[in-house]
Amino acid sequence: MSKKVLIFSIFVFTALIIASNYLVQFPINSFLTYGALTYPFTFLLSDILAERYSKQETLKVVRIGILCAFIPSLFLADLRIAIASVSAFFIAQQIDVYMFYWIKSKLPKIWWLRSAGSTAFSQFVDTMIFFHVAFLFIMPWENVLALMFGDYMIKFLFAFTNTPLFYLFGIKMRKFLGVFVQ
Repeated sequence: MSKKVLIFSIFVFTALIIASNYLVQFPINSFLTYGALTYPFTFLLSDILAERYSKQETLKVVRIGILCAFIPSLFLADLRIAIASVSAFFIAQQIDVYMFYWIKSKLPKIWWLRSAGSTAFSQFVDTMIFFHVAFLFIMPWENVLALMFGDYMIKFLFAFTNTPLFYLFGIKMRKFLGVFVQ
């Protein structure tokens, strides 16, 4: 991975995480926050990177991105939101990358499954960690469950609706993009 790709990817990860940490504080309704609309794109980005680069390079982007997002998130979000997000993101993104490569090694021709499957599973883990750390004992359990359910349904939907974007940027344009970013 070139230095330009590394820096650009870290910047995008960081921006998406910070935006999501800020936006999760604002509910759209009783079961959905605005953060649920931006956060799934971090998984799409890691899957696109995983399709093109090694596991170590992809994990480097994920790890540096979360470190860069932590301090700004502390200023834009409540402390428990920032800690919940960092914890959930750190664990779930690594699960996503490892699962992506595992599915790719076992079923290399089923490209959509490695992206959508790894994302759907890792975002379930992310949702469980985030909402338990961020909101448990802060709001009624029924509200936490409703938010978890709504949030995960959006993430699950995005895991599959992002598949055409993964195909376009991860599979189809892989060689084309490589000419410009290497």
